[in-house]
Amino acid sequence: MKYIRIMKIAVLISILAGALVWSGSSVQAAPYEFLSASGVSAWIEVDGWAGSGANESLLVVDWNFMGGPYQTESHAFGFRWDGTAYVSDMLYALHNAGIFTVTSGYGGAFLLDIVYDDGVDYHTHIDEEGSWNLASTDDPYAKWGAMSSDWSKLGEWDANMAGFDSELLANGHIEGINAILWFGAYPAGQTYDDYVLDVPFASVPEPGSWAALLCGLIAMGGLRSRKRK
Repeated sequence: MKYIRIMKIAVLISILAGALVWSGSSVQAAPYEFLSASGVSAWIEVDGWAGSGANESLLVVDWNFMGGPYQTESHAFGFRWDGTAYVSDMLYALHNAGIFTVTSGYGGAFLLDIVYDDGVDYHTHIDEEGSWNLASTDDPYAKWGAMSSDWSKLGEWDANMAGFDSELLANGHIEGINAILWFGAYPAGQTYDDYVLDVPFASVPEPGSWAALLCGLIAMGGLRSRKRK
């Protein structure tokens, strides 16, 4: 009977701990194992999905402090499609699904703002509409960094050089959209290169972690039982 009670307690602790881990920072987010085109997989908190098809890409938007402060500055979203699709197709699919709101200018080629309410924060680039850096990568762990001299690189990410309505999506890639200030003032000594895009990785327990917890609790219960005897 004592063994059964210990098992029940251990299972309950596991369920509660798992719920805390899997709940994420957003009321909508859920951990998703994303397999990139480079063969690297990563668990990422994804807030919502749109589209369907054999191809899959993730969008990561980082508002940094623009319009904040925010409890969580970056959020990821998923998009699936068949055939050919552009960054604008992904954005407007998520827009039409009611996940966030996209506004654009210059005939739909230039991103103005992405407005997203995650249930905790109301994200918007209210500081300077239209000031974003866009890039893509096939490595979830690629480092976002300073713009290179030829503007083709953002650290280890490939900078988007065309309008977002003509920037092709690629299966297994992550599209990054990072809020900056082209004209506004940063804190002293800083520039937009100091405000990098962060991928919202999920905290997922190792496969053996729950088993280790159960074994530990069972062993403790066994020791207490022997001491009482």
